[in-house]
Amino acid sequence: MTKIRDCFLPTVALVLAGAWGMSLGPDRKAYQRLQPRYVGSAVCFECHGEVAREWALLSHSSLLLDQKLPPERFGCEACHGPGGWHVTFRRKNIVSWSDLSTEQKNDLCLQCHQRVTRDDWSRSPHGQRKKGKVRSPACIDCHEVHLRVPYRSLLKNRTDRLCLSCHQEVLSLARKGLHHPIGNPLPRCGACHDAHHSPYEALLKEKPMTLCYRCHEGDQIKPKDHTPAFVKDHGKKYGESEETCRTCHGRTGCQDCHGIPMPHPKGFATRHSKDVLERPETCSRCHDQTFCNKCHSELPPESHDEADYPSRGHGQERQRRSLSYCLLCHQQTYCDDCHRSRGVPLSVR
Repeated sequence: MTKIRDCFLPTVALVLAGAWGMSLGPDRKAYQRLQPRYVGSAVCFECHGEVAREWALLSHSSLLLDQKLPPERFGCEACHGPGGWHVTFRRKNIVSWSDLSTEQKNDLCLQCHQRVTRDDWSRSPHGQRKKGKVRSPACIDCHEVHLRVPYRSLLKNRTDRLCLSCHQEVLSLARKGLHHPIGNPLPRCGACHDAHHSPYEALLKEKPMTLCYRCHEGDQIKPKDHTPAFVKDHGKKYGESEETCRTCHGRTGCQDCHGIPMPHPKGFATRHSKDVLERPETCSRCHDQTFCNKCHSELPPESHDEADYPSRGHGQERQRRSLSYCLLCHQQTYCDDCHRSRGVPLSVR
């Protein structure tokens, strides 16, 4: 009886309020200026019985039905807005998700789901609005919020099926060896990708190789042509098979190893001096003295123009920078031609 009374009394009050609103006649605008009030989910259940009972069984719903929540975060009205007018005066005055844009739908979800903030989502590939992009997904494209589903996190289907509904190109990439095969019993998209946000490219949960080593030993996935000789000439092969390299090393894999933009971006030749000064040993991995001499044979660094550079300045510069910096232009035996008289060749100090 208590439960019936608790549901019945609010309903009676709303019916009376509705009758009052309808009796306003010409002064109906005065009623419309009133803020619609929150009525509670028990009132919603009166009309939306089947859907409401199914919805109430979800773990997501049990959180929304916490009595400690304020009215604007409680139950059905957390997502559909206050129902005061909907049940009394204006039936259509309720938030209908079919009328909302993708951004509006996602904003409603993000008001509670703080693990995925608006900034995280808007910066992610899924949340960004780009020219030529068909559309950005809404949360409810992948998650079910009213009905029970057999998948965790209220997903409407397996992650691979959900992702492939938009990313069909992944199947052709997998056939070419440019993407890991996916699907049952193989790993699903969610094993490597976070659909909401990530600091790594393609919404990966970690750097590509870190993810690979979770399941594979190094020798299992290392290509056969990755010999010591390959390391020396891999730059040339990269140009021939860029996408293949990125499959394992990602778009930033070269820079992670070399410490400078790789391959060198447009205009790098005119502003490479800063990187040369900071990481001369990196440059010498690929370029020898003859390469630098193509431009610098008659244009030595400005420091070489100092009057005392031959007697003292060159030694100070070697200490300030590094031997690797000097060896960009000079062979190791170059120093010995002058310093041999000291008994110990400078190149081995």
